[in-house]
Amino acid sequence: MEIATVGTDGDDRAIEFRVRPEGALEEACFAIFREHDQDWESARLTIDPHSGSVPLAAVEWAVEFAREYL
Repeated sequence: MEIATVGTDGDDRAIEFRVRPEGALEEACFAIFREHDQDWESARLTIDPHSGSVPLAAVEWAVEFAREYL
């Protein structure tokens, strides 16, 4: 599985991720974000509706990554 961070929104409140599961032809896209002046516990996960499914292992990895950077 290949996971890439696309970047933040410039205010360090959102990180977009792209994941390509092994054997998949297309990437899945999702983001983890938090509202301004909110802490980590208020963070949300959004999945691009055109992405199909996102592997749970990718979300687990992204959550750990986001905890460090959001």
